[in-house]
This record gives sequence, C-alpha cells and structure tokens, in this order.
Amino acid sequence: MNIKGCLFFILQLKVVSSELVTSLIIGATAASGFFGWDYVKSNTYCRYVECCNDNYVNFDIGKLEQSLKNQLFGQPLVNEIPKILKAHKESLMDKTQKNKKALVLSLHGWSGVGKNYATTFIAESIFKKGMKSQFVKVFMGKKDFDCSNLQESQKKLIKDVNEIVKKCSTSLIIFDEIHEMCPTILDSIKPMLDHHHEVDGVDYRNAIFIFISNIGGKEIATSLLDLYSQGIMRNDVEFHNFESIIRRTAYNTGGFEKSLTIAQHLIDHYIPFLPLEQHHVQMCASAEFRAHGIYNPSEEMMSDALSVITYGPSEEQPIFANNGCKRFTKQIPYIIQKHKQKNDEL
Repeated sequence: MNIKGCLFFILQLKVVSSELVTSLIIGATAASGFFGWDYVKSNTYCRYVECCNDNYVNFDIGKLEQSLKNQLFGQPLVNEIPKILKAHKESLMDKTQKNKKALVLSLHGWSGVGKNYATTFIAESIFKKGMKSQFVKVFMGKKDFDCSNLQESQKKLIKDVNEIVKKCSTSLIIFDEIHEMCPTILDSIKPMLDHHHEVDGVDYRNAIFIFISNIGGKEIATSLLDLYSQGIMRNDVEFHNFESIIRRTAYNTGGFEKSLTIAQHLIDHYIPFLPLEQHHVQMCASAEFRAHGIYNPSEEMMSDALSVITYGPSEEQPIFANNGCKRFTKQIPYIIQKHKQKNDEL
C-alpha cells in the first residue's frame, strides 16, 4: 500500500472510531435519561453515602408514635407531634399542596420532662441515621453563639443553616437551651422561617426547625394546677390552655427576648411539656431499669431510685417532680451496681 493509501486508511479509521465513541456517549446519555440521574445516583453513590432521598429521609411517623408511647410519659400534648409531622410530610409529597413555610416547633417545660428525648425521637423517625444524620444540625445556647460579637455570630448562623438546607431541603435544625442564648440571635434566621419561596437561592419551606428551652416551665405548672382546680383532667388539656402564657413569657426571656420569630407569629406550634407527677416518674424509672436489662426491680431498688426526686411547687403542694426524670440516667446504673454487690456479698 502506497503512502496515499495508508493516509486514507488512517483517516477512515479515525472517522469510524469517532463515530463509535460518539455512539457510546449518546447511548450512555440516553440510558441516563431513561433511568434518571436520581435513579443512577441512588444505586451507586447513595448505597454507601447518606443522601437526601427516601432511603435516608423516610419520615416514619409510626416509629415516632411508638417511641413517644413507650418512652415518654405524662405528655398528652406531645403525642400530637406525629400528626403535625404527618401533615408536613403530606405537603412534601403532594405537588399541588406544597409547604408555604418551614415547620417551626417550640418545646417548653421544666428540665427532665422529655424535651430532648422527644427531639431525638423526631430525628430518628425522619432520618435513617437519626441524630447522627448530616442533615440534622444542633445549636447549643451560649456554646455556639458569641454574644460579645453578635454580628459575627449571626453571620455564621446564617451560613451554617444555609449550607445544611442546601444539602437537603428537609433538614432538621435544632436550637437547644434557648433560655441561655443571646437575645436577637434568632432574628437573623427570621427570613428562613417566613413565607418566602427562596432566601439567597435556598428554599427553606420543607425544613423543620425545633426550639428547646426551659422557658415557661413554671408558668405551665401553675396553669396546669389551675386547670386541675377547674376539674379538667391532665389528658384533656389543649394547646390553647398554655400557648398565650408561653408566648408572653418567652417574649421576655433569653434568646426569645423581643424576638421577631414570636412577634411575627413564625412559630407554628408551642408544645408544652407538663410537669411530671409521682406515677409518671415511677414509669420513667421502670423504663430506665428495663433499658439496663432489669425488668423486675425490687421494691428496695425502686425506692432508692425515687429517693432523689423532690416534689413541688411547694411543701404544701408536693404534686410535681421538681427535676423530672433527668437524674435517673446516672442514678439507676449506680443503683443496679449497688444491689448487685449486695447480692454477691450474700
């Protein structure tokens, strides 16, 4: 073959190779278009890394209902949270009935009545990885906000919330210990909680924000005693029995002081956690014993556990457990070891 023939052959080979490569690219693109990028990603990358899809963000409302029923005691209004989340979930799925704003819950009550427990259960029901999900972010009172440089703290807060909701529109943002937070810090995220299609290019309407604080605990207890005096039973209380007093107290306290989140009615539900009575505390203790493998604690063990509980609001009215169930976390493991040693010595 002469030189001209060789050159012609090479040129023909290049044309064939080019057409083959082009065909392969078109075929791959068509396959991707047929299956959809989300499908391809879900069956590759998302098999190993948490993604914002139904596999990792599943909104298991039934799981939440069971957790609250089995592990949280004496909180009738908290049992309404699954219905609130179910309504939010249905709006996520119904394209004709989209969420108009982010869901904002504010949990109020004394220490030890289950606010953080409930928040953990919410996270575990929404996300496969629960509180460890990269789509859950917790901010803690004074720890995460520098009140001496409020402007910088606000900028950082906006940036952090923006980044997590960019990753997943159904992210869960938690603000704990609001009572210790700088006043006005929450005003920086006000646009994210409001009725906006987008804020700086990010849509927050499917996100969930939870505020947790001890604010209003005393007022909730006082209101509950008043309701008791009117013959209203604990399981018959309603949100409206507490919302106004919580809002009024919160608006003058801690991170909620003069906050636009309250003034402009951006909190959708104020959830009162009622003070616990003796039989609720006993249920907490039994549940904690079960968590450590003790299903039938002796009377002496139970008595030891309950000995750390004091009651109020006064000596004349020893109705509510002042510290709820909080002390059982460390007290009951100690009691188990104490009685185990006694039995071994016998």
